[in-house]
Amino acid sequence: MQTRSKTTYHHGNLRNSLIAAAEALLMQKGLTELSLREVAKAAGVSNAAPYRHFRDKTALIEALAEGGFLQLKAGCDRAQKKYPAEPARQLVEAGMAYLFYAIEKPAIVHLMFGGLISLDDCGAPLKQAADEAYGSLGQIVGNGQKAGIYQEADGADLTLTAWSTVHGLSLMVTGGLLHTRTKSRAQLKKLGESVAGILLAGFLKR
Repeated sequence: MQTRSKTTYHHGNLRNSLIAAAEALLMQKGLTELSLREVAKAAGVSNAAPYRHFRDKTALIEALAEGGFLQLKAGCDRAQKKYPAEPARQLVEAGMAYLFYAIEKPAIVHLMFGGLISLDDCGAPLKQAADEAYGSLGQIVGNGQKAGIYQEADGADLTLTAWSTVHGLSLMVTGGLLHTRTKSRAQLKKLGESVAGILLAGFLKR
């Protein structure tokens, strides 16, 4: 049977395969070892193939970060769909989705928020994904305000408080600062819900 060489290889879903390969390499070796050549090798395509979708390494990195923001938005969307009449629970579930994603993909989260890219100077797809992720959390906060259960504070400030809280907790967990309290998924869930409960106590009307 004749085999195709890498130069004539046609991939049915090249972009997604390259992103998956890049994510795996990032998790295994870190950003400094990530290159389009290494990604092509991991994906089993020619060295030229990645350039069909990514002009350079920066574009590939932005695509990885974009995927991360899309995952955060998906977590918020799932929370709203699962608890349509419980905005407080939506906030807790969205926070837990964020926390678990950060634990499972710490390298991606570091890429998103570690100062390696700038949302003020990036491609439109990444900027849109980041805005939509933040907006989906803002919608959850807005649901609570519309239901009359949250204090009458600026919605943007409440959203920032929620995001900052779960992000800070995620960094402490991934940094190993809370290892004794997060040895299992059950412990992590318990800690996350405890922090979320304290956060909500500050959100609720008195």
